[in-house]
Amino acid sequence: MIDNTFERKRLLAQLREERIARRKLLKAFGSAGLAAAALPLLGRGAFADEAGKQAGPGGLALARPDRPVTLPLYEDPIKSGLAPETGGTFRVFNYQDYIDKNLLTSFGKLYNVDVELTTFDSMDQCITRLATHGVAPDVSDITPDRLDQCVAGKLIKPINKDYIPNLKANIWPSLHSPFYDVGSQYGVPYTIYKTGIGWRDDKISEDIPNLANPWSIFWNSQKYSGYVGVLDDARESLSMAMCYRGQYDVNTEDPAQIDAALNDLKALIPICNPKINITEYQTLPQGNMWLHQSWSGDLLGAYVFYLPKGDDGSHLRFWGAPKGKGPIQNDTFAICSTTTKPVLAHLFLNYILDKDVAYGNFINFTGYQPPQVSITGDSLLASKAIPQNLKNVILTSDDAGPGSMQEMTLTPKGQALWQSAYARFNSGT
Repeated sequence: MIDNTFERKRLLAQLREERIARRKLLKAFGSAGLAAAALPLLGRGAFADEAGKQAGPGGLALARPDRPVTLPLYEDPIKSGLAPETGGTFRVFNYQDYIDKNLLTSFGKLYNVDVELTTFDSMDQCITRLATHGVAPDVSDITPDRLDQCVAGKLIKPINKDYIPNLKANIWPSLHSPFYDVGSQYGVPYTIYKTGIGWRDDKISEDIPNLANPWSIFWNSQKYSGYVGVLDDARESLSMAMCYRGQYDVNTEDPAQIDAALNDLKALIPICNPKINITEYQTLPQGNMWLHQSWSGDLLGAYVFYLPKGDDGSHLRFWGAPKGKGPIQNDTFAICSTTTKPVLAHLFLNYILDKDVAYGNFINFTGYQPPQVSITGDSLLASKAIPQNLKNVILTSDDAGPGSMQEMTLTPKGQALWQSAYARFNSGT
């Protein structure tokens, strides 16, 4: 628990369970309990209702794809034209298995520094350790729904884009000025992924993409009982149930809508006895699961890293809903307020946006697509990096931005509703 005298403790009221299955072999730790303990620490007036009429963390508006937010500058970015710092240690804070250490080593050699990677298990843990000075990194992975917290708590620094030409040169236009950080004043995009359905077509007989409602496969999967899975994530699992019913506000705080989604999830238990986990990147290719709510990056990871010997992966399939009818998310990198190498931190952000660095990190390590203009389904097919049957896991610039569906910051009341509902599903009560 954060020291009660530390002013930034109020930010913890926003903490929620995170989408971390994309981190290989890891799972978020008890975030619901952490958030529940932190809720009383925050004053009621600090957050908005879901209509956006009041304010979010630190008085900031709650960003939504159709309500872009310009985050305030609490200090000026560093001046242009400064020389990078050399010597000593440059510290990166990230999920485990979410950046190739070989790339960090190469960056260190390029700028004559030692690069140290410190990892966290969830975004809850990340924010907590930053706020309590449990770590002092130069840069950190941050999800967009946490940028407002980090700005309000002065945990990250504004950036000078003169040092980051790769942002405009290489990244999708739709993420040059994203809705959650208009003008890209605090972060740069790192990865992009969509939530949908993963399955094996040698086990599932239905033509899922051509069903009137593809999400309905989960509620009609009796014959696959024991081989069906739902993501172990409060927002994602409940959002799937909402999408099944055609309810596309996945940031709702309406108790009736959340309870309806809970009831639909609970209905799955007698239908297919779903496994609630985050290991579909491994269990689908190995045949332990046949049908699973999935992140697009995990299907690529399944193909690249987890196929049994002699398996060409031609049986793996992914479906994602059209824009605005299924979740899409991205991660960002930001410069921490604790940096001792602010110029080098800017150059690191530019480095991870280099098209060759980003491609190598994607294909050789994470399996999660960077939103690079040069990375397309056609280019990956031509290079035989992916098979034809998984071409649709590759997203485009048009998938992001206005009109998209993105799970974003909730008020403490809304967060408690989602977490409580998910806990009841996960416990079977």
